This record gives sequence, structure tokens and C-alpha cells, in this order.
Amino acid sequence: MQQNTIPSEISWLSFNSCVLDEANDPGNPLYERIKFLAIHSSNLDEFFRVKINKLLKGNSEKDTALLVQVLSEVNLQQNKFGVIWKDTIVPELAENKIIFYENQEIKKKHLDEIEYYFKSIILSYIQVVYITENTPKAYFLNNRGLYLLVKLKDTYGAFSYAYLNIPSDKLERYKQLQRIAETNYIISIDTIIRKCLSFVFPLEEVVSCNAIKLNRDENYEILDETSGDLIAKIEAKIEERKSGSSTRFLYDFNMDPETVLVCKKAFQLHENEMIKGGSHHNLFDLFRFPNPIKPRLQGESYPALKHLPFENNTSIFETIDKQSQLIHFPYQSYHYVLQFFNQAAIHKNVTEIKITLYRISSQSLIANALISAAKNGKKVTVFVEVKARFDENNNLYWSKEMEKAGIKIIYSMPNLKVHAKVALVTMKKEQGRSRFYSYLSTGNFNETTASVYSDFGFFTSEEKYTTDLKKVFAFFKTKEKAAAIKNLLVAGFNMKEKLMELIDQEIANSKAGKKAAILLKVNGIDEEEIINKLIEASQAGVEVILLVRGICTVLPGIKNSTENIKIYRIVDMFLEHARIYRFANGGKEKIYLSSADMSSRNLNRRIEVAFPIHDGFHKAEINTIIQLQLEDNTKKRNINSKGLNDPINSNSGNPRRSQREIYNWIAQKNNV
Repeated sequence: MQQNTIPSEISWLSFNSCVLDEANDPGNPLYERIKFLAIHSSNLDEFFRVKINKLLKGNSEKDTALLVQVLSEVNLQQNKFGVIWKDTIVPELAENKIIFYENQEIKKKHLDEIEYYFKSIILSYIQVVYITENTPKAYFLNNRGLYLLVKLKDTYGAFSYAYLNIPSDKLERYKQLQRIAETNYIISIDTIIRKCLSFVFPLEEVVSCNAIKLNRDENYEILDETSGDLIAKIEAKIEERKSGSSTRFLYDFNMDPETVLVCKKAFQLHENEMIKGGSHHNLFDLFRFPNPIKPRLQGESYPALKHLPFENNTSIFETIDKQSQLIHFPYQSYHYVLQFFNQAAIHKNVTEIKITLYRISSQSLIANALISAAKNGKKVTVFVEVKARFDENNNLYWSKEMEKAGIKIIYSMPNLKVHAKVALVTMKKEQGRSRFYSYLSTGNFNETTASVYSDFGFFTSEEKYTTDLKKVFAFFKTKEKAAAIKNLLVAGFNMKEKLMELIDQEIANSKAGKKAAILLKVNGIDEEEIINKLIEASQAGVEVILLVRGICTVLPGIKNSTENIKIYRIVDMFLEHARIYRFANGGKEKIYLSSADMSSRNLNRRIEVAFPIHDGFHKAEINTIIQLQLEDNTKKRNINSKGLNDPINSNSGNPRRSQREIYNWIAQKNNV
């Protein structure tokens, strides 16, 4: 009997393969395809920093077999990446009179330019380390750092080795050179250094020069989060990341076997960590690949649209009092979220603001609004999740800045992450009574990512939301679950249990001949109990549709098991980030928007908030978005019973692209 689940690592690689497909799609503008190459590289880099180490350290046959499968798929994707870049992207750049110097001869005019740039700028950051085989020692490569491994020969014919850094952390990776006639020229600092090695090694012959890079394990575990100073422990672990165990050593496929052995010994590597790559690494730097003829070759522009109910001269709180408001990012402007906090900061009747922060912008306008609110005499309480991976330093910085302004900071909770995206504003009304305003979202309080992440934001003053939210914020303060949550679904309180009940209800409805269907739109699904319950629903005849951007360990379409489960994945210009739970409920449809995926970490080890949508107009909007996504035949992939992405069938009628249609639908609504 076919298994109905697959390892999360294989499912994740299937998602990243979709990103590569977008880079290879001639229907995408050239610089959009370059962007998707950058995304693929960035994703794969994080995969080796976070997900692979447990397989490298595993001792079981199962772990070994899975590691072989993972590395095989990674190799296939890296080869495809190289083919796309070399055979498609670079020639199309040339067709548009943009020459990218790699292996071709460099014009004399440009040789003078790069030599000057190397001697005056790049050389300021170069550090050379000689590898001495006679006196072995541990040589250290910085995590994610770029290096060139150089094989040298002296005048006596003796070989030696050295490595030097490529200072892409200090300088732009790609430099635009002088234009010649109508043609533009771009070169990487990697290539500039290669061309100028004679200035670094004037007394030796450069025999070979190969790119190398090391990834280190960046997962950390704090064994005891309940005692001592948790913040100090987190700061110590962040520092430890810099010297974590190696997980991937990338080296140029042209490197000769003897040099490979030198690297293995010098950097104390294991065989399964060593992976052949191209002559350039860290290609997520392609995010900043210059376009000298901008806006040509760029993607379409989609300026954020207005949300008309907020487009008046009244206070944003008055508008919310009249009706709860639902906004769709990035199609609509994130400025309304900023206005919510800016107006709260200066409103004379606002007395208190509470908010959870998970990932915020490095130049956060929301943090600055909270600081202003505190200086204006408002009581401000901020829960800061300093365990948000790779955002710890930024969150610690802003928490200290906010503390200086008198803001009450509640730091991470032991053994839990707070991933909820919620805020509560208190305003004094007539006769001294308080009125509360909630903001609940599927996305972070981050105005930078809000321009490219697809999310929902919900503003309300209805008591059924604000009453539960007050209980959630009370828990952050007291660490005690003193009161029952009635309207919201809150992981750590009732979310998983309620979800299981909702699925059970669909099963019962199906058996009773009532309308029964489940749609879950999430970033990931791997929670075992939820998966088993969805399989049970499928076996009971419930139609289950899963829109999953990333990891999905359940397999669809397996007879007598998951044959009623359909799984789709959308990868397009905006990152699909919103979470929607929809249940047919016998014709009385229930819809929740949420911060939580159907993943074990979200449902079992985090505080998350899902909020029901009761308003019929808002439900209709969400259903329109869902329907447009299900009708997509250009960017929606079907996940088959092996967990692979079936090719997009764009021949079935007119091309449909959901993200573009959602934007146009909202724009049309504004013009009615």
C-alpha cells in the first residue's frame, strides 16, 4: 500500500523547485526571473543552515537514505539553476545590450577600470590566509562567507594553497562598468578579484582559483529556558551560530581532486558535507543585480490600492466603529495599519496600546509610533518575541529602544514562541467607559514585507474579538490561562482542539448527507494529528482542498485514504502568506483567518491567533479570492500523489493568473 505522507525535507525541495520553474518561465520579465533565481538561492541557503543538520548527524539507515535523496535533488536543482543562468538569462541580457562578464575577454577600457577599483577599493577588505600543510591547524571560514581558494606555484615548482575573502558583505556584489557605445557592462567583484590576483600574489604563479563557501548549522536549542536570564542565553546562542558545525561546503566543480582534499583536511569537513557547485556562490545577491535600462525588463508595477472606507477625513477609529474593516495586502496599502498606530499615538482619548511583535522592519515605523505614544503619555505594552529566527538581533535592538522611551516590554516566554500578530488599543469614552479596538492579522507588523507578502488585516471594535484579545494579553503578563477563550482560536489555549472538532463536524455532516467540505490555505502542513484527521475526513467523503505554499507532508489522491484530498501550490510575484480555514458546516459556512500554519510548531509550541469572520460581505470577499486562486491556470501547481508538482496546464481556456486578477478585482471595486 502506498504511503500517504512524505518527509518534510522532500516536500520543501518540491516547493523550491517551483521557484526555479518561475525563473525558467519565459512569460516572466527577465529581471523577475533573475529575482526568482535569487529567491531559490536564498531558500536553499537557509535550508542548509536550518533543516539539514539532523540528517547529517543521524545514524539510522532511514536518515542516511533520506540524506542521499535530499542531496540528489539539491544537485539536480543546482544544475538546473546553472543551465537557466548560463543558457537563458545571460544570453537574454546580451540581447538587450547588457553584457555580464564571466569567462569572456574583458575590454581594455574595462581592464583599466576594474584594476583601479581593485587597488583602491576592494583591496581594502581582502584578507589572505595561507594553508600550511606541514603545520596543520584548524582554518576557519565564516558562515555564508564567500572565498576564493587559490593554488600557487613558486619559482622552484613547489605548490602551496591560500584562500582570500570576497568582501560581498562590504561592497556591492555586482558592479556596473562604463558604457561602450550602446552596450552596458556588469561584472562581479568575484571576477574582478580573479583578474587581479597577480597583485595579491606577485611572486607566485596562480595555477587555479576556485570559489568556495561554507554553511554552518544555525539552529540552536536552549536546554533550560525557565531559569536564569533568557535574553542573555539567546544573545549567547546568536554568537554561537557564527561557529556552528558545518552543514554544506560548496566548491567549484572545476576544482582538481588534490585541491578538494586540501580543503577537506584544512576545514575539517566530512564527505557528505562537500557539494560541487558553480564558479559563483551566494547567488541570492542577484536580488541587487543592476538593471541599467530600468524600467525595461522589470516586472509589472502594482501600486498599492486604496481601501475606500478609510479614505475620509474622520478618525480611523470612527470608521472602525461603524463597521469592522478587512484589508488585503499587498494589493491594498499598508499605510492604514501605520495610521492606526499613528492616530492612536496622538489621540487624546487613547490611554493604552498593547501589541505583539514577531518580525518587524529594521527601520520600523510601527516601533517609532509606539515610542511616540509612550512619550505622549500613553501606557504601551509590547510583547517582543526575541526567539524569532534570524530576527533576534533586530528585535532585541528595538525592544531596548522602546524600553528607553518608557514602554513596558514583555520578552519571550519559556518553551513557547508568540507568533500571533495582534494589537489592542484602549480609548476612554463617555462616562469614563472604555472602548477597545483590535487589529488582527495573518502577517507580521512589518511595512517592508507587507509590500510583497499576501496577507489579511482586520480592524474591529466588536466585543467578541476585543474581549478574547484582552485575555490573550493578560496571559502574556501573568503566564496564567485564567479565562476561557470563546470566539478566537488561540494555539496554546484551544486552537488545535477546536480545529479537530471542526473537522469532526464535517465528517459527521458528510455521513448525514449534509454539505461537507474543508479548505485550508496555509504555508505548511505537517502536524500528525491534523493530517490523520484530514485523512479520516477524506475517507468519510469530505472534499478537502489544501492550498499550501511550502511543506505539505500529506499526499493526495491515494485510494481508500486521501482520494478526496486535492493539494495546490501557488508561486508568483507576491509570496502567499495568508492563512484561511474554511468549513462548509452543513451550509452555515465558517471562515477563520489565522497566523498559524497546520504545522506541529505552530499548533503545539506557539501562541497563535485565528479569528472568525462573521460579516457576510467580508466572507464573500475572502471566497472571491479563494475562487480566483482555484481557477488560476498559470501559477497554480497541482501536487500529485508522489508529492511532485504537476506541470501547469495553461492550455485549458484563457490564461488565468490569480494575483493579477485579485489586484484588478479590488481596483474595479474601488471604481464602482
